[in-house]
Amino acid sequence: MLPVTIFTARKVITMEPGAAAADAVAVDGATILAVGTLDEVKRQLDGERPYAVDRTFDDKVIAPGFVEHHLHPLLGVLSMSVEMIAIEDWSLPGYDSPAAPDEAVYRARLKASLEAMRDASPDETLFTWGYHQYFHGRLYRAELDEISPKRPIVTWHRSCHEFILNTAALEKYGVTEAALHGHGHASEQTNWLDGHFYEKGMEIVVPFIRKDMLAPSRTQRGLARLKTYLLSKGITTICEPGTQMDRRTQSIWENVLNTADSAFRTYFVPDGRALYEKNKANGTLAALVEETASYAGWGRGKVQWIPKHVKLFADGAIFSQLMQVAQPYLDGHKGEWIAEPSDYAAAFKAYWDAGYRIHTHVNGDEGLRVVIDTLEANLKSNPRKGHKFTVVHFALSTEDQVVALARAGAIVTANPYYPAALADKYSEYGLGPERANSMVRAGSVERAGVPIALHSDMPMAPADPLFLAWCAVNRTTLSGRTADPGQRLSVATALRAVTIESAAVLDKESEIGSIKPGKRADFAILAEDPYAVDPDRIKDIPVWGVVFEGRALPHQ
Repeated sequence: MLPVTIFTARKVITMEPGAAAADAVAVDGATILAVGTLDEVKRQLDGERPYAVDRTFDDKVIAPGFVEHHLHPLLGVLSMSVEMIAIEDWSLPGYDSPAAPDEAVYRARLKASLEAMRDASPDETLFTWGYHQYFHGRLYRAELDEISPKRPIVTWHRSCHEFILNTAALEKYGVTEAALHGHGHASEQTNWLDGHFYEKGMEIVVPFIRKDMLAPSRTQRGLARLKTYLLSKGITTICEPGTQMDRRTQSIWENVLNTADSAFRTYFVPDGRALYEKNKANGTLAALVEETASYAGWGRGKVQWIPKHVKLFADGAIFSQLMQVAQPYLDGHKGEWIAEPSDYAAAFKAYWDAGYRIHTHVNGDEGLRVVIDTLEANLKSNPRKGHKFTVVHFALSTEDQVVALARAGAIVTANPYYPAALADKYSEYGLGPERANSMVRAGSVERAGVPIALHSDMPMAPADPLFLAWCAVNRTTLSGRTADPGQRLSVATALRAVTIESAAVLDKESEIGSIKPGKRADFAILAEDPYAVDPDRIKDIPVWGVVFEGRALPHQ
């Protein structure tokens, strides 16, 4: 029998309510055996099991391993492997991309990237990620043609919900105007003249560019960066909600995420919107729930699917400013539905009646109105206690909608980066100051007693839980001001939101998210106590690495 390891620390943050002060935690392989002061833990073990005291973390703080319950591995891998020219700094393992805050900087960086490819094959495509029209100006097909009339350019929008191709790229990949027709709602979300494919319109162009964009050399580079990045942020559990669902992709994830250098476990949630649309088109809606349930049998090792969970989608992306809003956009443009409300309602009812836990991507207050109306209608027709319906992203809302969510027993998982990244610019464009500043009403949610978790939706925000907590606690924008101070979270709630409440979104709170005997021995090792530092410094706390299933793994 192997001896128990007792890790000692300056402090152990358990996230357990009412827990006494602790400076030691005993682990038996991958399981927590005891937690408390060193003397208390020793007393529990004396005469029962041999133990060894590991003092590696004596000057550090042990916290629960961070749970990133909404992260897109494939999007993270790809964004980390293409040319990043985004509105914020990205510091990645082996690669730093400084911010491109305006049009002049963006254009200069784009031209520099093209120049760096001078010796490459003339038809090799420049893939970029991070463009945002409100920061970088108009850069669609005609503008890209002026910059690069010969080399193909594929611009992946900051939202990950849009692609823009120059003429050389359209020609290289054989994308014709005729190819855009006959795809129903997706065809309406394309613009041939602009080379622009957005929301469901992406589904038309992605098959053309997939092979190049998913080139093995590119994905391997991005995957290595992602693994190291997650380790450096103290993350021990991730989840991809609404994932790509085919056996080949599943096999790839099982192979690459079950390796020893993957110091995290990965969960998946089926994309109910895609399954609904497929079964509706095939006339097989009666098989929808059965097909969804079949994914629970997939997975092995550290890669698993969560049974009886499903992801649905309402409106468009906030970074594209295509969410559906109750009051018109200031410039007159329109939002988009990812799923038409009637289809959303039909899919919701099918999964609700089957007892599924439903997560819904929604960004605009009009989109949220549709979501709340649908939830309330189903609660009336088929009451369910403990349903834990989850609002995902929660960009624009009203105070009345927060009250309605509390009344309905919903949960919110919010992206707190929206105000930090977008409140300044959206105050000028599209929304105006009142709506832009009140994005992500986390403070109202906390006061209403609605459980709240935080996520990055990587690459929509850095997958950095301490940074997300900082965003929620401070709401500091790019210009350094505070966006709606009344919507700030308390430090305690923000830290729970990236640990135990994040675990609860996955129905895994009995296994991870806090330090308690019987749970998994997953810890984030911090240089400082996030409760003790100035709230503005939470994001700057160094992370030593993690203990994952009892194994200490530094990130350097």
